[in-house]
Amino acid sequence: MSQVSRLSLVLAIIALAVSPAALAKDIALTPVQIERLDIKLEQVRPAEVETLALLPGTVIPALNARISATAPFPGTVVQVHVLPGQKVAKGASLATIASRDLLDAQGQLAQAEAELEAALAVANRKRFLADKQIASATLADEAEAHVAKVRSVVAQHKAAVSIGGIEAIDGGQYVIHAPAEGRIAHVDTMPGEPIAAMAAVVSIDTSDALWIDVQAPLSLVSEIAPGDIVQVVEGPQGTVVSAGRDIDKLTRSARLIASVPDNSGLLPGQMVRITLKKTSQAGTLQVPSSAVAWIDGEHQVFARNESGFSLRPVKVRGRSIDTATVSSGEINAGDMVASTGLPQLEAILGGN
Repeated sequence: MSQVSRLSLVLAIIALAVSPAALAKDIALTPVQIERLDIKLEQVRPAEVETLALLPGTVIPALNARISATAPFPGTVVQVHVLPGQKVAKGASLATIASRDLLDAQGQLAQAEAELEAALAVANRKRFLADKQIASATLADEAEAHVAKVRSVVAQHKAAVSIGGIEAIDGGQYVIHAPAEGRIAHVDTMPGEPIAAMAAVVSIDTSDALWIDVQAPLSLVSEIAPGDIVQVVEGPQGTVVSAGRDIDKLTRSARLIASVPDNSGLLPGQMVRITLKKTSQAGTLQVPSSAVAWIDGEHQVFARNESGFSLRPVKVRGRSIDTATVSSGEINAGDMVASTGLPQLEAILGGN
């Protein structure tokens, strides 16, 4: 076989391998055909913020704005004076508790106060005798030291009886008061129920501030930082307050907390979806999320050209319901891409 024939054969094999169907990236469509296919066009824009992910979250009260009123002594709940959602002033009565432990503490206080009176009398007498040089000054010093010891015991019992700002009343009962002004979040006990020492009786929200608790996947942990933007789907915009770095061994995610403005219309316990965003890098673009299709194993868009559309690959950096942040050297800001009718365009591209 001559060298010319061999070259012709190689070129023929290459032509068969790289067929027009394999190279087909363009679709010729007239404006009338585009209209009939109900294909809508959207402009590619520079991305000011970069969409990272769409994540579920739970609305929670701001943890630094919720406080609990606790029962310092175990006992039985006699009466609850407030209801959930009710506004209370600082010092308002919240609940009345009956407690045998309070009676014991009051008895110990009374005993310590009696011992203090006796110790004071002894110390005063010994000091008087020491001043008259009738008795030893050392004995007077010892008596006064004993007074200081008993006085500290009295102070300890007084602190125990008044812990948490409770109001002791007759019969071994005490009233728990609101530690701050706010709104009752929930009541943790009911009349007739037993209550343990230092257990929460009532929880109070001191402000209307709300947070959103989100489980951020492992792949995003390194990209999230306080100050990043959070957009609640069909809701307000918020800001990342904290982004954890400890990965939960079960969920393989980290805890992210975002704040939302007051009067956002959200309620504690409400489930929401949030779009996590951050300041975009130079060269990133924003397109409608519906304009990005998965074709031939990669993300691609149909960009408008003079004769119809051209299939262009893109790298998706983040995606929400409405928009996708992409980077690509084959589309530019100002280009028009198809945001609807992608299945029809893909079918035409495949020759169907």
